[in-house]
Amino acid sequence: MSYPITTLLILADLFAYFGVVVISTTDKGIAADIFNNYIFDGQMIGKGEWYRLITGNFLHIGIAHLLFNVFATYVFTPFLEKLLGKIKFLLCYLLLGIGTGTLNYLMNPFFLGVGASGALFGLMGIYIFVCIGKPNFFSKETKQGIYGLVATSLLSGFLFENVGWLGHLGGLISGILLGILLVVLMPQLFSDNTSSVENTMH
Repeated sequence: MSYPITTLLILADLFAYFGVVVISTTDKGIAADIFNNYIFDGQMIGKGEWYRLITGNFLHIGIAHLLFNVFATYVFTPFLEKLLGKIKFLLCYLLLGIGTGTLNYLMNPFFLGVGASGALFGLMGIYIFVCIGKPNFFSKETKQGIYGLVATSLLSGFLFENVGWLGHLGGLISGILLGILLVVLMPQLFSDNTSSVENTMH
């Protein structure tokens, strides 16, 4: 398995979604309770249920929401998993989810939400900072593609209803901050040799 953490994240999204769906076929009340007990809920987070900053990342509303984030995970995570290594990448992903939820809570203590998009925007934030902070790491074409994907993804948060653009913004900010730390603490990962880097991206 080339990208075990990427695969694990996708399977976790699928398991959480279809697990609730299967339970709802026999008892919708229990399914709703399970769902509501693990979503991002600002009021409950404020009361100490900090685990929601992690579990909320793996819950989704509707098959379209799930498939969009699964696809984004497939696109954005493999390269960073290979670059950082399995353990560092998993820690970064979880930190981005926590950072996204925390910033969202600080901006709106009453927020409700679910989904991996905040953490995924965090990954985009890492890409953006690397594009700016290590300008020779990616080719010009790859950087243009990254900027285009990020701009399109951000715009979707304003065009469609029920999209948590605050979470997207919080994720992007978290990712840029984490990208700064990675470049400062592990500069050896970001050499100026792009010949092998581009080959690992979808």
